[in-house]
Amino acid sequence: MPNIERGSCRFSLRKTSEGKPMIEMELFHNTVPHLSAVTLSFEMLSGITLEQTRLIEKMNDQIVGVVVTSK
Repeated sequence: MPNIERGSCRFSLRKTSEGKPMIEMELFHNTVPHLSAVTLSFEMLSGITLEQTRLIEKMNDQIVGVVVTSK
């Protein structure tokens, strides 16, 4: 039977050490122990515009949490 863990999260815009944009997922509290030692980030195409960063606001409006299922 799979083990399912859920946690609340939000997204923010960050830059890599090379200055490239990325979206980083931040967890609230320590509700997903499998993710406590990692940072989950999504690399973006270079040259993201201010209008495109509104994607992050929409993600925060629509995504309420993360679900991790171990096999």
